Amino acid sequence: MSIQFSTGLGLQLTLPDGAERIAESSAGPLSAQFSLPGGEVVSAIRDDAAASSLAGVIAWTQSMAGHYTAEYGAVEEMQGSIPAQDREGYAYSVCFTDAEQTPRRATLAGCLLPGGGFAGITLLSINDGSPLDTALVQEIVHGIAPANP
Repeated sequence: MSIQFSTGLGLQLTLPDGAERIAESSAGPLSAQFSLPGGEVVSAIRDDAAASSLAGVIAWTQSMAGHYTAEYGAVEEMQGSIPAQDREGYAYSVCFTDAEQTPRRATLAGCLLPGGGFAGITLLSINDGSPLDTALVQEIVHGIAPANP
């Protein structure tokens, strides 16, 4: 099962059952955040000026991953395209230790929306040593849609 949320950013976001909106987004203005049942946090942004091609999406994910590399010494875990029929997407995952010495994983995913526009997602989770849940990343990216297509 899944739940559809309005982000207030002109986007609908479909997340796994048990997801909840976080009242105050710590990801900055023009963002929305949600907690998932496994403890992950999803941050969503819509910035149509950020990318208009797959190359732009890749550059955005790499730039966002670069923040974690610069701030926390993150190392690349994996990166690659997110296959979908109606959109182009790309994800970049990094692992790092936060300021509280907790092992973390940040997966940055961007996609060009059907009909135009760009959405970016950050999936932040505890890195317990298990592989990245690529199915969850795909599910989140596939669940992004313009609010008024």
